[in-house]
Amino acid sequence: NARPVYLFLKSMKSPSRDAFLKAIEACAEGGFVNLEAMINERYAAFLREEKDEAASNQCIADSYFLYQDWGAHAKALQLSNEHEFLKKLKRKNARSFANTIGSNRKTVSSTVSTTSDDATPKKLMTFSFNSTLKQRRLIPVKKK
Repeated sequence: NARPVYLFLKSMKSPSRDAFLKAIEACAEGGFVNLEAMINERYAAFLREEKDEAASNQCIADSYFLYQDWGAHAKALQLSNEHEFLKKLKRKNARSFANTIGSNRKTVSSTVSTTSDDATPKKLMTFSFNSTLKQRRLIPVKKK
C-alpha cells in the first residue's frame, strides 16, 4: 500500500499538524514502523518550531521507542544523546497502532513515565488515538 509513503512525503513537502497526524496514522495502520518513527521525529521538530514543547517531547519519545522497535538502536541512542529526558523514560506499553491489529481494542494509548530523585514514577503524558479512530474499526486477523 502506497498511502503511508504518499502521506509521509506529503507531510514533508507541506508540513502541518494535520498532514503529520494523517501520515503518522497511515504509517501505524500500515505497519511501517520505520516511517512512523521518522515522521514522529520530523513532527517533533515541527512542534518545537511551533513552541509546543510538551507535544514535541512526546513525539520524540514515540520516535525513540519506534526506532527501538524497528531495530535502529544507533538512531535511538543518537536521540537519547540529543534529548536528555529520553534517558529517564521507561516504556510501559507499545504506542504503535500496528501492535494492536487483530486485537479487540478500539483505541490505543500508552503512558511514558519519568523517575525523579525520590524514585517515584511521574506521569509525563498519555497519548490516545480516541479522536483519530472514533470512526474506524479494526479488521480481525483470520486464524488458521
